[in-house]
Parts: sequence; C-alpha cells; structure tokens
Amino acid sequence: MSANTSHLPTNITAKDSAKQFPNVIHESGGKLFCTVCNIVVEHKRKSSLDRHFSTAKHARRMSVQEPTRQVTITEAVARKSIASSERNKICEDWVATCTALNIPLSKSDHPAMRKFLFENVTNGGAIPGFHQLQEKYLGNVYLKEKEALRKRLAKKPVAVIFDETPDVEGRCVLNILIAPLEKDESGRILAYLADTVFLEQSQCLWSSVCRNMT
Repeated sequence: MSANTSHLPTNITAKDSAKQFPNVIHESGGKLFCTVCNIVVEHKRKSSLDRHFSTAKHARRMSVQEPTRQVTITEAVARKSIASSERNKICEDWVATCTALNIPLSKSDHPAMRKFLFENVTNGGAIPGFHQLQEKYLGNVYLKEKEALRKRLAKKPVAVIFDETPDVEGRCVLNILIAPLEKDESGRILAYLADTVFLEQSQCLWSSVCRNMT
C-alpha cells in the first residue's frame, strides 16, 4: 500500500460524507460527486473536500447555476428499468381493465379519454394508442389472465360448455367455456371463455340445421 493512502480512514463512506453537505455533494454507486461541478471527489479526507470547495471553478458554478446531480451508469440504468417497469404496469393494468369491462381499446384514442388519463391517472400519459396497446400489451395480459384462471380453477369441479354461433361474416364459431360448479365471492357462477374455434361449413351444426329447415 502506498504511503499517501495507507493512513486514510477506511470507515468513512461516500454516503457518510454526502450527509454533511446534502445540497452540494451526493453519493452514487459508492462514489462521492460534487453536484454542481459534476466530478468525483475524494470522500475519505475532509481536507480534500475543503480544497475543492475553495476552488474558483466550484465557487463560480455555485453562483451561476442550479446543482445538476450526476449519477453513475448503474444508477441511470436502474432508473430507466424502473421507468420501463412502471410504464408496462400502467399499460397492462389499463388493458386488463378495458377488457374486463368490455371497453374497446380503441376508446383509448378518443380525445376525451386521452385528456382524462393524462390529468387524472398516475402515469396515464404513458398509455399509448390503440394499435400499440393491442400489439404490445394485449397478448401479455391474456397470458397472465389465462394463468390466473388456471390457478383459480385448479382441482375444482367444472362444467365445459360448447356454444356454436355464426359470426358477422356468416362463419361457424365454436366457443368453449368453462364454468366452476362453485359460486364465487359474489354468490354467482361465472363462465369463462377458454377457447374459440372457427369451423368449416361441413362441421357446423348451425349450418346443417339451417339447410334442413329450408
């Protein structure tokens, strides 16, 4: 160990030093930064801080600008990750709410809805338009809801319901629903759509019945 560092105190951390001058210096990633000068400063010697504070550069910056807090790359990446996580959460929560209430995602593009989300919902301005909600978030919400339903119905008796109906284009659609045989917290028995299958005309019972009636 060199002579100029062997006598430095080892129990003083950058965070400890930052507490002494909270508006002038700050700690990030174990290093001590001068907030106004955006440089790393020695934190184990108070004399080093005093020398830096007495420099003309520091005095000039203190007098002409507001402190700009510098952060390490690790902290910056962590902040970006948190922001991305919060954006994903609000978007997925919004998609889950709309689908649960049968509100078309396209309503998210309405000016009145945009205004409401921006002014009244925390992080509501991060909710994108209909197309991005559908392409980026709807699939994730579906998979999460499907997994939650699987856990909710695990080891419970259920009824499987097959419902065949034509769609607006005249195609045969078979909806497969699952209904638990036990009432939920509200005292109701709800049926959940498990899958939707598009049938060929030859497989369609509805089509066969119509042909026989004509």
